[in-house]
Amino acid sequence: MPKETYGCACCGPLVAEILQSTPAIEEMAAQGARCGHSGGCSHDDAGLTRRAFSRGGAALAGGVLAATSGFLASPVRAQDETTRIFTDGTILTVDESFSEAEAIAIRGEKIVAAGSIAEVRAAAGQNAETITLNGRVLMPGFIDPHTHMMSGSLIASLMEYVGVAKFAKTDEVLKHLRGIAAQKVPGEWIVARNFDPSLQQGPDALTFQELDGVSTDHPVFVLNSSGHLAYANRAAFAAAGIDENVENPEGAEFVRDAAGRLTGTMKSNVAFLKVLRHYPALNAADPIAALIELSAEFAKQGLTTLSDLAMGGLYGARDWEGYQAAGASGLLKARMRVYPLYTFDEAWDEAGLRPGDGDALVRIAGYKLIADGSNQGFTGLQREPYLNSQDRGLAYMTPEELRRLILKRGWQGWQLAMHGNGDKGIDNILDACQAAQDAGLDVAKLRPRIEHCSILHDDQIARMKELGVSASFLIGHVHYWGVAMRDEVFGEAKAKLLDRARSCQRAGVGFTLHSDFFVTDPDPLHMIEMAVTRKTWKEPDYVLAPDERISVETAIRTLTSEAAWQLGSEHEVGSLEAGKFADLVILDKDPRKVDPDSIKDIRVLETWMNGERVYRA
Repeated sequence: MPKETYGCACCGPLVAEILQSTPAIEEMAAQGARCGHSGGCSHDDAGLTRRAFSRGGAALAGGVLAATSGFLASPVRAQDETTRIFTDGTILTVDESFSEAEAIAIRGEKIVAAGSIAEVRAAAGQNAETITLNGRVLMPGFIDPHTHMMSGSLIASLMEYVGVAKFAKTDEVLKHLRGIAAQKVPGEWIVARNFDPSLQQGPDALTFQELDGVSTDHPVFVLNSSGHLAYANRAAFAAAGIDENVENPEGAEFVRDAAGRLTGTMKSNVAFLKVLRHYPALNAADPIAALIELSAEFAKQGLTTLSDLAMGGLYGARDWEGYQAAGASGLLKARMRVYPLYTFDEAWDEAGLRPGDGDALVRIAGYKLIADGSNQGFTGLQREPYLNSQDRGLAYMTPEELRRLILKRGWQGWQLAMHGNGDKGIDNILDACQAAQDAGLDVAKLRPRIEHCSILHDDQIARMKELGVSASFLIGHVHYWGVAMRDEVFGEAKAKLLDRARSCQRAGVGFTLHSDFFVTDPDPLHMIEMAVTRKTWKEPDYVLAPDERISVETAIRTLTSEAAWQLGSEHEVGSLEAGKFADLVILDKDPRKVDPDSIKDIRVLETWMNGERVYRA
């Protein structure tokens, strides 16, 4: 039976295609046309663009404030310049020596001092307010160095999460959806995301039988985690005007049973968008409101810096002004570090974007390239064929194109973030970096990073060290897909080459962990546990490549100081040191002192960003 192949949902055009007919995106498109080109505008048009993103400004601000009021819990404002001393707990500075401090003082948005209580009181002055930690743990706010916040926040605002992090079985998903249906007025849509039958116990696909069982009064639509497949009930097909006479679009399929009847399963967005575009909530989609609301939601996880590793996925160069508008709103609860996507290369040139544009809240950090696809989607580019197959995956960029853009953007001073999942895809990246080095470019100075960096051989780790290339691991590949990588994708020997964190550490190659939201949701404490234990979700007692486990301290660094370095922000965040921003998280337990299998259960009690408390449990 042939394998279903698909690429990376986050880096592809799926979200833009879903949203392209909505008013907010149409207005962005119209403004792009008025500027005389389709991809981007000069900075002089920021005012027009901000209006495009912030339709009904007063209503937006009021709505977002109302929506997030439950998260803020009487936030402490940094603007009053009050000096505050935190003490009487465990304070992990995550500085170079991972030192512990007796106390830390903040004033306004910055850290004043960290050290002994005497040193901190002397620096803080006599009128400082003291906050007692009562034995709890204070550490730097978490940083996720690879998410897709603009597109992901819209998807999260429009679709209910039904993925493996919450539901182990399809029956549990269907029960959850039935509960939602019971709360809705007949005719309202139920739309969900991240369903993965390859992981969740149950049938290989959802059909009319399962989804009509959820409701016949509500259109029901469920998006597969791959972004390549979707499922709907008969009510959704009827709302879209699709009947048994529908023809398959080119390159897509409305799946039928042996008798030739529609089943409700759809292959390729070309097919399922014919249903989803009739979802009324798409017409109210607002990128800025979604981004702000999700930043507040992720503050619950202790996240104070987030990222977008495919900026441009909604409407090319216009996305940057969207981020600027979100920052200008004063409502963001996390910093944003964004990477323009190479598929809009000319548009970024026309827009005049430069590395480092923006400010401490919202900033352009680097440039994103994509060498190949997804390993679990059988499109990651491999040296050898996939298990029980002759297929080796796909090159999204030719070696020549990789070299050309690495040289072009490298000479301009851009940091380079290069998506590589398969071992041959990573070979192509390293070959292109070597070619740039041979051409006289100081590659290490650019802090190049390989995104996901999934399958690594010893020779590649040695080359990364030589070239100054770091890794960023989607550690959920080990936890959620580790068994599938072993049994269905690669075989056991090659699966052990997945996310080789400890090997990189031994070789002196820097690395971080990330969620790749919305592939997995960003939960830093769970990611730490995944890297420390490397236990798999499907077989909880199975440890994939135990020699690649890392210590808790190392895992904490990957989501604080190392992540800050990869994002070019180590001078301002990532550790608790004087002069850096007061981005903090307070936990109820020390991750180093609990059973490694329970790190994910540690509670985030408070999150502070810029000296302001943005979340309290």
